[in-house]
Amino acid sequence: MARLPVSSLVSLALSVAALGIANTGASPSSPHHQLSFQPDASSGVFTHAQHADDLLKQAASAVGQAGSASSSTVQDDPFRQMMGSFAPSSSLRIELPYESVEASSMAGAAARSVEQMIIEHSNKTGGMHAILTHREFPEVSVRIKHISSGTKAKAATGQVHYSAAEQDRSDPDAFCDPGVSSWSGYIDTIDGKSLFFYFFESRSNPDKDPVLFWTNGGPGCSSSLGLFQELGPCRVELGSSKHATGPPINGTEVNPYAWNTRANTIFIDQPVGVGYSYTRYGVHVGDTESASHDVYKFLRIFFSAFDRFHDNGLILSGESYGGRYLPIFASEVVDRNQAYELQAQKHGKTKPSKEQIVPLKSVLIGNGLTDISRQVPQYYDFTCTKKGGFKPYLSIEQCTRMKVYRDKCAKELAVHCRESYNADKCADLNMVCQSELFGVYAQTGRNPYDITDDCKAGLTPNLCYPVSADIRNYLDRDDVRSLIGAAPKSQIGKFRSCNFEVGASFEWHYDSLLDNSRNIAGLLERDIDVLIYVGEKDVICNWLGNKAWVMDLEWSGKDAFHANKLRRWRVDGDDAGETQHGGGLTWATIKGAGHMAPYDKPAASLAMLHRFLDGETL
Repeated sequence: MARLPVSSLVSLALSVAALGIANTGASPSSPHHQLSFQPDASSGVFTHAQHADDLLKQAASAVGQAGSASSSTVQDDPFRQMMGSFAPSSSLRIELPYESVEASSMAGAAARSVEQMIIEHSNKTGGMHAILTHREFPEVSVRIKHISSGTKAKAATGQVHYSAAEQDRSDPDAFCDPGVSSWSGYIDTIDGKSLFFYFFESRSNPDKDPVLFWTNGGPGCSSSLGLFQELGPCRVELGSSKHATGPPINGTEVNPYAWNTRANTIFIDQPVGVGYSYTRYGVHVGDTESASHDVYKFLRIFFSAFDRFHDNGLILSGESYGGRYLPIFASEVVDRNQAYELQAQKHGKTKPSKEQIVPLKSVLIGNGLTDISRQVPQYYDFTCTKKGGFKPYLSIEQCTRMKVYRDKCAKELAVHCRESYNADKCADLNMVCQSELFGVYAQTGRNPYDITDDCKAGLTPNLCYPVSADIRNYLDRDDVRSLIGAAPKSQIGKFRSCNFEVGASFEWHYDSLLDNSRNIAGLLERDIDVLIYVGEKDVICNWLGNKAWVMDLEWSGKDAFHANKLRRWRVDGDDAGETQHGGGLTWATIKGAGHMAPYDKPAASLAMLHRFLDGETL
């Protein structure tokens, strides 16, 4: 959806793709998927990924048959040696599922858990990564380090909910939210992909609160935007890059509306090439289905290592292109869980082992790109009429032309992108419709993520928000990278909030053209609750477009959903937007918010999350 034929819009379109409107997506049966192409970093062209398959086979052979669970150093591990030199020989290696002699004899008592082993290793080695492997996934490992236990802040204040003034800003090991236990690391694959992640435990009750997995969109944008600008435990201060000195804690401030007030939160830089993530052999990902495999394996390893969170449940969440990512990621989890259940039944068992199941409970999508056939035509309605709640920003002459294309695009996109999928025809139509319906607004230079803002900060590379530059500068600090175990600039270069080459690869694969609402329906049929929320001021993934596909959604709970009429919801007595709920699906708009709703309306966004977690209607 970024491929606009107007040359003056090319730069703008690439930036717009960063948060969810790239012209991408491919039919599972299309030639793109059959050939399994991957971009070659050295030549700039696409080549067959046979070398990755060979490496995968070598890895499985090197690891061999898994023996009894154990922990060791990696100097004798052939898999680690193949993966490269990023794991020092003194790193601790833990094979999962892990069960110590103590744990097996103490019936689940708090013996020497994997968490404790990682913490001890981090403390002993000055923050070196431990290596987690899994006998079922020999092609994947996780490098992880413990950043902070949160004990210093708790001891000083007696509580987790401390103010910025109460932080010890002279502590060189303090990071983001020193009042909670925090972790970071990389998911490493045998074909050379390394995906960076952060993990922060809940401020409330980590042992009871769910795990919330967050990804930003793009495709190609780092979840550092979600972490440090929107809903993370801390925010990078506006202008901090000009004056912040000293330990890494300087330059950030506590976010009182962080979503880890009620959830253990994971932020991931995916797919490879995004944020701190990088590739060693030039292997990239160009479609969401491929990305979902890496995410699934990470979740399996995570819950195997942090098994105390398993019974709390998992929420897959994100925004923008997350409207494409999350339905596919969740479907991967649900289908794999079902496969294990069927396998267990085949072998006479009532259910699979707990460790084999990823405990997905719900999916949460904010300002998502989910169904272009219904969302693209709504650009006219949002920018040329009052239906979106704002005055028309375009001229009558422009809107008269747009109305013609709006009607044609609504009809043709439905036929070729949804009813009888034709990848090439859909891509061509989408390019024209994007140009005629969104391109006119894009040429105004206004903020595509907030119709009321004139984008003084510039779209590239700041995405119209001045704090974006501060986040980039903060994450380029050598001491910050060292503390969280991110690869240095000498290895992967300067930090970029959005990598437009990643977006181009997804565009080449036509990744966004598919109707992902069908996956949403499939999740609802399998008792996965879904929350779709949209900031009302967003243009690019506006609420009219999202509402169009939500209200047309077909699943067995549709009648229950529509039986509960649209109503207003409130926070602290103030109007917060509209909502509708039923059949496992919740729809909500957030009044006064744009594309990054938790940034614009943090209190309302957090209240929405709390009510959703509690099973309440908004």
